[in-house]
Formats: sequence, structure tokens, C-alpha cells
Amino acid sequence: MDFSIFLQLGAAFVLATLVGLEREHIFQTENYQGFGGIRTFALIGMMGALGQILSEHSPWILPVITFGFFALIVAAYILGGHKSEKAGATSEVAAIIVYIVGILCALEYFVVATTVAIAVLMVLHFKKPLHDWAKQIKDKELISTIQFIIIAFVILPLLPNEAYGPYNFFNPYIIWLMVVFICGISFASYIAIKIVGEKRGIAFTGFLAGFISSTALTLSFSGESEKNKSVVNPYVLAVIVASTAMFFRVLVEVAVFSTDLLKIVYIPMLAMGITGVSFAFYYWFKREPEVEKLREDVLAVKSPFSLWPALRFAMFFMLILFLSRFGMATLGDKGVYLTSFFSGFFDVDAITLSMARAVSEDKIAVNTAATAITIATMTNTSIKAGIMLLFGARKVSLRVLTAFVCVLAVGGMTLFFL
Repeated sequence: MDFSIFLQLGAAFVLATLVGLEREHIFQTENYQGFGGIRTFALIGMMGALGQILSEHSPWILPVITFGFFALIVAAYILGGHKSEKAGATSEVAAIIVYIVGILCALEYFVVATTVAIAVLMVLHFKKPLHDWAKQIKDKELISTIQFIIIAFVILPLLPNEAYGPYNFFNPYIIWLMVVFICGISFASYIAIKIVGEKRGIAFTGFLAGFISSTALTLSFSGESEKNKSVVNPYVLAVIVASTAMFFRVLVEVAVFSTDLLKIVYIPMLAMGITGVSFAFYYWFKREPEVEKLREDVLAVKSPFSLWPALRFAMFFMLILFLSRFGMATLGDKGVYLTSFFSGFFDVDAITLSMARAVSEDKIAVNTAATAITIATMTNTSIKAGIMLLFGARKVSLRVLTAFVCVLAVGGMTLFFL
């Protein structure tokens, strides 16, 4: 006897029962009867697995069982729609997926089956939060989501993965992949702010906003601090927290594309990040009542994704790729450092990703790349300090400047260890 069959049936039974348990719980707590419960779903999972197992003896068994099952689902939906005021197709669709989960278990795709079952369980269980979130979505946010899907799953697969141009700097697929990656980080942070921002304080929300654009947030709050000079520490806290997020964002970007570079660059990034966090804690304990009012400004941040900024980043990333490779070829490490310095005036992501790619392709030394990224982050921090001095209130600017000078000093000291 093949005991693997019992494993297949057991997995189908357990996964289907979990989904059925959720349906049963909802029906009992909300006091209404819909399609299926713990027993029905358990049997559906078993039916899918048995159909697939028996299909090895006859290719017609699974199609016949599937046809009969689908007819049963359609009949249940039609009859249930007349009897229940809460008519919907959620349970019926979940039953179909559970049937497929049973088939996957019979094929011994246990990881896929478990993943699908958990996804179904989450969608069913988080009904209210999902509906509430859908109500809050704005038209612009929906359009941004559609645009992101287009650039990630339509444009990217169509691009050739080949290098062109001098120094082979132009690879359409890699460049657009970087665009998708950066947009994805910013978009995910924006969604996180909208989901959990209402329940979190300015520190957490401001940190997420820093993952979107710490420079934009600094520019916004510098102007606001000039208008509201009676408020000091809340603005200081918000700017420091958002700016500190940049160092951790760099670590995330490097970790995805080059673990070798991560082993070196984490030293300056963590050193500067921890310094920023220390100042944030200090001003958090010295916070004023107005600190939570600033959270409304952060929560009102616009969707970071649209097609034109994505195209601009692609063009800037191409420029940084070319300049860094040209600088390496003509001036050596000094050329790379010069490129990273000027890159930091505008963007840190481009130089970070270009260095990570260069290290992964063995086109630049790890220490050189780590130094270049550190220089770019230090330059960008200096720019934000300048923004505060130019546009912010005097008290706010001086406190932010003190924190940033310490961050830069720590970053400068770490350069001796790279």
C-alpha cells in the first residue's frame, strides 16, 4: 500500500477544515447561514484530493467529479440567494478554491496548497478591515495602483535583458527592475501609513513617510515650522525620524541585490541610523502636545507613485550608472566618489542600487561601493540640513542641524573603517 496517499488526503482534510472552521465561526457569531461550514469544506477538500488520486486509474474521473461539484455550487448559490439577505458568492468561490487545494495536495504540492489555503483564510477572516479599506481608497490611489501593476507586470517582462552602450551601462530590463523596486518600497510604505498610521504615533508614521521621501517631508515641515513658530520639538522629531529612515531604506535596497556589500555598508548606515534614532528618542521624551497633530500632515501624504516620477528615476538611474562606470574607468575610485557626492544632492536610491549592481557583477570593489553610498547619504543629509536652515524656523533648524551634524560626524568616522 502506498502510504503517501494518506499524507495527501490528510493534508487536504486539514487545510480544508481550517477554511471551513472560519466559515462556521462567522455563521455562528453573526447568526446567519451561508454556504458550507466546517464539515462541508472538509468534505470538499477530500473530494478534490480523491478525484485527483482516482484520475490515475481513469482520466474521466476528475472531470466528472469537477463538473458535478460545480453544478452543486451553482445550485447552492441560486437557492441561497433567495433565502438569505446576505447573499454573496464569497463562500462558494472559497469552496471552489478549497477543492483545488485538495487537488494540489494529491499532487503533493503541499507548500502551494498551504499558501493558497492561508490566503483564502485571511481574505475570509479580514472581511471588515478589507471593506473599510476599500471605502477609504481614493480615485488617485486606485489609478496609482493600476499604473504600478502596469510597470511591474506588463512593461518589465517585455524589456530585453541585455546590456548596450559604452561600458554596457544600459540594460533596459535591469534599469526598469530598479524602477519597480524603488516604486514598490515607496508604495508599500504609503499603504502601510494608510493602514496602520491611524493607530500609531508620529514617530512610527514619520519613519514610514521617510521611506517614501524624507527630503519631501523635510521641505514640507520646514515651511510649516516657519508658519507655526510656537511649535518646535514636534517638527524636530518628525524631520529627524523621517531622515533617519533613509539609512534603513538603503540597507533594505542593498540587502536585496548584494549581500556582500551589505556586510560592509551596514557599519556606516547603522551608525548614522542609530545616532538619528537616539536624537529622535531624546525629542520624543521632550515632546509637546502638538506632536500628534503633525501626524495628520503625515497621514495626508499623497500617493508617491505616478508614471512620470518613475520615468524620471529611470533616466536619473541611467545617468548615475553611466557616470559611475565612466568615473571608475577614467579616474578610478575618485570618479565613483565624485559621482556619489553629486548624486546625493538629488537622490540616494540611484547610487545605492548602481553600486549594489556593480558589486554583484564584480565591476567594483565592495569597500569602494560602500564608501560611495556613505558619501551619498551624507551629502543628502547635508542637503536636508540646508533646507531646514533656509526655510525652517530658527529654533527648529538649529536643533535639527545639531542632530544632523552628529550624524554626519559619525558617518565620517566610519569611513576610516571601510
